[in-house]
Amino acid sequence: MTFENRIPGPRDFAGYVYRLRWHLGAIILLFALFMAMGFAVAAVYPAFTESTISGFQEEVSPLKEMSALGLTLAIFENNVIKCFLTVVLGLALGIAPIIFIIANGFVIGIVVGATFVKTGILYVIVGIVPHGVIEMPMVFISAAIGLKLGTDMMRAILSATGSVFKIDALTKLDSGAKYIWKDLREALLVFIFWIAPLLLIAAFLETFVTGTLLYLLTA
Repeated sequence: MTFENRIPGPRDFAGYVYRLRWHLGAIILLFALFMAMGFAVAAVYPAFTESTISGFQEEVSPLKEMSALGLTLAIFENNVIKCFLTVVLGLALGIAPIIFIIANGFVIGIVVGATFVKTGILYVIVGIVPHGVIEMPMVFISAAIGLKLGTDMMRAILSATGSVFKIDALTKLDSGAKYIWKDLREALLVFIFWIAPLLLIAAFLETFVTGTLLYLLTA
């Protein structure tokens, strides 16, 4: 199935995600593992946890001065840029998406662990679920796309370098490059028409739904 010359519809998007299932499973497993590690660190090393939380709060503190619309756009810009870089930098043998998922899983685990201890499970759920049900799948899919592009690149290089004859190596390298370019075009179409718009919806929910619920919970 290919949609490289047209806008991907819902069935195209669902089919594309299905083709990513093994890479997506690996990404989710990696995220869960490092999130669990971060959660454990939050319980065992309170000083390190406080330092991490303080750094995170300093990073997001400018957002508190923004209007609701400005905050939505800032959240969207941050998420869409990171996810886009995770996709395209995945071409470098899939290293970038792996680092991105490990770092995010670990930090989120620390934040969730610290929040859970201070405010309880309800606050954690309210702070994550409303926007996270859209945002996190888009993050996972972006990382899975980057990982697939990276493994495709690695396969093309190994196929070419494993050839005995130079002419055969060049042929395989050219064939691999065409396949990767086709794969990248499909990935970019999915990103533009599905991932980016859904990240915008998630940013809206984070500002207007998650923020409101957290305010009501602590009021």
